[in-house]
Amino acid sequence: MQSELSRKVQTSIERIKAFAPEEGYYLAFSGGKDSVVCKALLDMAGVKYDAHYRVTSVDPPELVRFIRDKHPDVARDIPRYSDGKPITMWNLIPRKLVPPIRNLRYCCQILKEGGYDGRKGITGVRWAESANRRANQGVVTIFGNKSRKEIQDRENFREATKGGLILVNDNDESRRTVEQCYKRNLTNVNPIIEWEDSDVWQFIKGESIPYCSLYDEGFQRLGCIGCPLASKKNREREFLRWPKYKTAYLKAFGRMLVEREKRGKERRDDMFSTPQAVYNWWMEYDTLPGQIDLFEEEDDAEIH
Repeated sequence: MQSELSRKVQTSIERIKAFAPEEGYYLAFSGGKDSVVCKALLDMAGVKYDAHYRVTSVDPPELVRFIRDKHPDVARDIPRYSDGKPITMWNLIPRKLVPPIRNLRYCCQILKEGGYDGRKGITGVRWAESANRRANQGVVTIFGNKSRKEIQDRENFREATKGGLILVNDNDESRRTVEQCYKRNLTNVNPIIEWEDSDVWQFIKGESIPYCSLYDEGFQRLGCIGCPLASKKNREREFLRWPKYKTAYLKAFGRMLVEREKRGKERRDDMFSTPQAVYNWWMEYDTLPGQIDLFEEEDDAEIH
């Protein structure tokens, strides 16, 4: 009898094959457990693809080395300003005049997203990761402006945030609808959307797929060091593990304060008086209710 995981693997491979473009998929490769699974599934499906890792400047060194050593075929894409200078967290914070916070995560959009150039992408998005992804992601997510006439199977599609459309299953009829839509819009295929964490790890161990050593040290998810979406406890753990990144943030906060003064921005009393004060506020140490929202409207620095 076929196991539940075997059925999921076969379904994922069928999805990859069903939507495969002639030019090949763009695999957004982070080096995490979900992306190594997707890369293995692409190989098993035998379809054309090229994998790309976006260099964020704030990923754990162990993760960067893992990608370099175990996945040398993955392209390293460096985000750049219009003048060609590399974008890093350390020069981005002074330009944006505020640190990245939960409701102002400019870093994700600038450092991690992009590069598709209108191609069809493969991602490791899974419903098990968050309620938001369960609500706003499906087997296929199409981004772009579409007329109502393009939506033929209303039971399989629903509107989501940012003009996206979601395919919540992948039967033959809905596949035809997707084929009509994706030609004019950016499309992401999420082949492991319904996989649980246990499925991911069972597949990795069963197929002897290399993975980043940080998982064996208790890290549940790998991402940018200091990410404001992480809990305070996890961020503190990260800065204890990689203290040079805390130092880099403090230096960036110092340059940010200088830039704020040049642009005539008020100091916000003691909260933005020194780099350490900014760090304390950013980490939400003794933060007053509502204080995290003070800079919602200050995301006005342009990216040049």
